[in-house]
Amino acid sequence: MLVVLDNCEHVLPAATMFAGRFMTDTSSSRLLATSREPLGTPTEHLVRLGPLGLPGPGCALATDQAIKFPGVQLFVRRAAEWSDYQFVDDDCEAIARICHALDGLPLAIALAAAQIGRFTPRQLVAQLDQTLGFRAPVTDDATPRHETLMATIDWSFKLLSPREARLFGLLSVFSDAFEAEDAVFVAEAAGLTPVDVVTGLGSLAAKSLLNAQAQGASLRYRLLDSTRRYAAERLLADPACRQALHRHAQRVLAVFEQSEEEWNWREPADWTQRYLGRIADLRAALSWAFGKEGDAVLGIRLTVAGITLWSETSILSEAQSRLEFALGLAKSIACDDLLRAKLACALGWSLFYARKLSNENQLAWLDAIAFSRSAGNVEYQQRALVGFAFYLLQIGQIPRALTYLDEATALADRDRDLTATSEADRAWAWAHAFAGELSKSRLVLDRLAATYSLAEGRSRKDANEVYRFITVRFNLPFVAWMQGQAEYAAKLADDAVEAADRGGHWVSQSNALGLAALPVSLESGNLAALAHYTERLRRNLERERISRWIAVERYFSACLRDLRGDREAVEDIRAAIEELIDCRFLMRIGSYLATLARAYLRQGRIVEARKAIARAIRHQEDQGERWCRSELWRVEASVLFHEGEPQLAESMLLQALTEARAIGAKTFELRIATDLAARWIATGRRPKAIRLLRPLYEEFTEGFQTQDLVAASHLLRGARACA
Repeated sequence: MLVVLDNCEHVLPAATMFAGRFMTDTSSSRLLATSREPLGTPTEHLVRLGPLGLPGPGCALATDQAIKFPGVQLFVRRAAEWSDYQFVDDDCEAIARICHALDGLPLAIALAAAQIGRFTPRQLVAQLDQTLGFRAPVTDDATPRHETLMATIDWSFKLLSPREARLFGLLSVFSDAFEAEDAVFVAEAAGLTPVDVVTGLGSLAAKSLLNAQAQGASLRYRLLDSTRRYAAERLLADPACRQALHRHAQRVLAVFEQSEEEWNWREPADWTQRYLGRIADLRAALSWAFGKEGDAVLGIRLTVAGITLWSETSILSEAQSRLEFALGLAKSIACDDLLRAKLACALGWSLFYARKLSNENQLAWLDAIAFSRSAGNVEYQQRALVGFAFYLLQIGQIPRALTYLDEATALADRDRDLTATSEADRAWAWAHAFAGELSKSRLVLDRLAATYSLAEGRSRKDANEVYRFITVRFNLPFVAWMQGQAEYAAKLADDAVEAADRGGHWVSQSNALGLAALPVSLESGNLAALAHYTERLRRNLERERISRWIAVERYFSACLRDLRGDREAVEDIRAAIEELIDCRFLMRIGSYLATLARAYLRQGRIVEARKAIARAIRHQEDQGERWCRSELWRVEASVLFHEGEPQLAESMLLQALTEARAIGAKTFELRIATDLAARWIATGRRPKAIRLLRPLYEEFTEGFQTQDLVAASHLLRGARACA
C-alpha cells in the first residue's frame, strides 16, 4: 500500500521516527511525505515542489496563452465558480501579478480568486498591494511562502463580518469534515444562532475559507490545515468562545453514542464510511477531555463511545492505549460500574493482539467480570467470562477456562438473547476439543456451523451472520480433521479464509489461516496448500500487523521449507516456537514441538528430538490439552526406536493407540496403527499388522490423498503383495 503523511513540518520528529520504523519493514509498501523540511532518513528520495507555473513578469499575453499556465488557470476557474467571472485579455496582466504576489500557492490563489465578486482583477491588485505589500516580512522560523499564505488568510479574515469572524474561529475545533448541525451545536457556546451559522457557513465557503462538499443529500464542511491553524489562533483570542472545546467534546460524544445505536441496523460499509471520517474529532475531543482544562468523566464516556469504531476498523494499538488510560482513570474517580466494565472488556480484547499475552490481559478480564457483576449487567458478565476464557485457552489453561465457560453458558440458559451466547458456545466447544472431548465439541460446532450462513444482504444482522460463519470455522476444521474428515476440514477452513477476504475482515482472516487453514494443510501433508496459505498470511500481516500471528507465520513457513528439504529450516522452526512461548501464545504448543521433534529425527538429531518431545509432553500435561496426547506419544515412540528401544517404543505405540481410540481421534489412530503395522511387518508379524490396519483404513471415506492415508495404503499394498 501507499502511506501518505501530509504536512509533516509541525510534527517532524514524530514523522521522522515513524519513517525510520516504516523503512525497516521488508514489505512492498511505500511512504510519501509532504513537508517543508526533509525527514532525514537514509533512504529518503527528495522531490522539491515549486509553485504553480506562471507567466514571466511583464509578459503581454492573450487569454488563450495565459490560461495555459496552471496558476492563472486555477485563479480563473475559481473566480468563475464563485462569481461567473469571464476571463478577458485586459485582465491577463493583473491576474498574473496577483498570482506572482501569492508565490503561485494554490490555496492563496484560490482565496484571492474568491474576492473577484467584490473587486475587479485590477482592484484586487491594489488591495494586495495595500494589505500584503506583495511579500510578508521574512522571519528566521517561517519561510516567505508561509508568511505570504498566512498574510493572505489574514487579509481574507479582515473582510469578514463580526459574526462570520467568530464562527470562523469556532470552526477550528473540528479536526476534519463536519456538518451544519455540528457547527450549530458548538456555536451556541458563543451565542450564535442557527441562522447565523447556516448563513455564515455559506459565506465562508464563498470566500474560500471553508470547503463545502456534497455527501449524499447533505453538505459537509472542512477547513484546510493552514486555515484551521489561523482560525485556532483567532479562537484563543475570543473570550466568548471559551466553552467551544467543551461543546465540541459533547457533540462528538453524541455522534459516537449515535454510532453505537446505528451499528445495529446501518449497512456496515455505510456505517464505517460515516464514522471513520469522525475519528480525528474523537481524538481531539479525548485530548481535550483528559487535559488540564477538560472533563475526565466526559473523556471516559467518549472512550466507551469510541469502542465500536476502534473494534470495527481494527485500530488496535490506539484502542489499547486509550482504553488503558481511561480505565485507570475510571478506577480512581466516581464512575458508573457499567462504564468501567465496558472499558475493561474492550481492553481485554485489544490486548489479545499485543505481542505478549501478559498479566495485564488477565487483570483486564478480572476487572471486567467484577465491574459487570457489581453493575448487575448479565450481558457484560457473559462477555467478560467468555473473553477471559479465550485468554486462558490461548495461554494453555484449559481446565480453568472450562470453569469460566460453564458460568458463561449458565447465564445463557437464563437469557438466550444475550449477544455473546454464540461466542460462549464456540469457546465452550473449543475448550472441550482441547480437553480431548471431541464428540462433545463436535455436536456444538456442527450446530453453530448449520446456524450461520453466508448471508447475501448488507445489513448489520447479515454482517454478524457472516462473522459467526467465519469464526465457527476457526475451530471446526481441526476437530473434523482429527475425526478423519480431512477434505471436509480443508473445505471448511478455506470457506472461512475466503469469506473473510470478501468482507475485508483481515483480523478474522488471519485467525482463520492460523487456527484452521495452515494447521490442516500441514498435518494433511498438502504442501501446495501450505505454501498458498502462508503467503496469504504473510500478505495479510502487511495489512494488519498482528504481533502474535507473525511468529505463527514464521513457524508454518519454516515447516514448509523443512518438508521441501531445507536442512536449515529446523532452526527457524525452533526459533518461531521459542517466540510463541515467550509471547505466552501456548495453545497447541505441544503439537508444534512434536513437529520440531519429527524434523530433528529426519536429520538424525536424536538428542535434540528427545528434548523437544519431552518438552512437548510437559506442556501437554500442564495445559490439559489431551487432544494431542496420543500423537505426542507416537512421536516419542519414534524417538525410542531411534534410541534402540524397540520394545519400549512398541509398548508406547499401543498405549497411544488406546488413547486415540478413547477420544475418537481417527486420524491419530490411523497414524499410530500405521507405525505399529510397519514395525510388525518388519519383525515378521504381517498378518497381525494387516488385521490392525486394514479395518481402520477402510473406515475412511475421504482424504485419500493426505499423507496419512497414502502411507497406510502403501503399507497395506506392500503387505498383501508379500503375503
